[in-house]
Amino acid sequence: MAPPNVFEPVFDEDVTRYEDYGFRCRRSRLGYQAGCVLLGASLWEVEPGSAAILHYHFANEELLVVIRGRPTLRTPAGSRELVEGEVAAFPRGPRGAHGIGNGGDEAVRVLFFSEMRGPDVVVYPEQGMLGALEEMSSPERGGMATWMPLQTALEHHEAEEPDPALTPAAKPGAATILEPDFDADQDRPGFTYRRAKLGWQTGAERLGASLYEIPPGQATFPYHAHTANEELLVVLDGKPSLRTPAGRRELATGEVVSFPAGEEGAHQVTNGSQAPARVLVVSTMDAPEINLYPDSGKLMAATRAPGAAGEGFQEAYRREHATDYWEGEEPPG
Repeated sequence: MAPPNVFEPVFDEDVTRYEDYGFRCRRSRLGYQAGCVLLGASLWEVEPGSAAILHYHFANEELLVVIRGRPTLRTPAGSRELVEGEVAAFPRGPRGAHGIGNGGDEAVRVLFFSEMRGPDVVVYPEQGMLGALEEMSSPERGGMATWMPLQTALEHHEAEEPDPALTPAAKPGAATILEPDFDADQDRPGFTYRRAKLGWQTGAERLGASLYEIPPGQATFPYHAHTANEELLVVLDGKPSLRTPAGRRELATGEVVSFPAGEEGAHQVTNGSQAPARVLVVSTMDAPEINLYPDSGKLMAATRAPGAAGEGFQEAYRREHATDYWEGEEPPG
């Protein structure tokens, strides 16, 4: 079976539960196909005339990338048209409320990334409906998933109305994958790249998203593994190469690859071609984190999530210098 591909997707779900509300689409569950556990990635193809169903999650943040067409985005701040390549973030809770519609004549495609934390509660304020899920995306992962009208609740308290000014996705043009704002470059022999921190630019809080432009003959980072965070890579342009515990191979444009937490997720992305390559890397942002570097025998311990700014330490050590737990410890008194 061919690897999942964002530009040549295999649609594996016709989403029917929203048809009564005027939303018609099909979905390619790219993250599921790639073997993701902590991250979700789904390509939604939304049919013309589909309405935007406003909703928000209490447990999971989402990040959107427009792949094709000009969908309509609804948020607490109103409606606006998105352009191809645009990136938008939807934090947890009412201020992350959003809905994607399609007022055009052709189908549009949007790529959604999400956390996969469960249980989750999804609220549809205009339909007066609530979804309770044991696991995020329960229909394909198993577990209980129930949608119910709020009017059947024994007791119900409305969520606080969000301030439209605090809705991150209301700001147009915050970030794009087509003309990115490179704001974190690195110039080191063998490890040179340009980086656009799309998650930070869009106001994401619990998902990391960075677009890397890798020159020929360069890599992003040394061969490494995350022990606390999962990453998902999408090849946007070019032909980068990937090294994993299974070996090395060239990636195709559009290919989607997951790197699970732990040593089995060790990876390195390089560009052995003659033209620049661009890859989008999305990750969970859990802390503390420990990175392993098998080639050099090092580990790096950090009290903050990968790529996050702020206080705390980030230090690297050689594993050969590890000591016994009790070395240097004296009994009290």
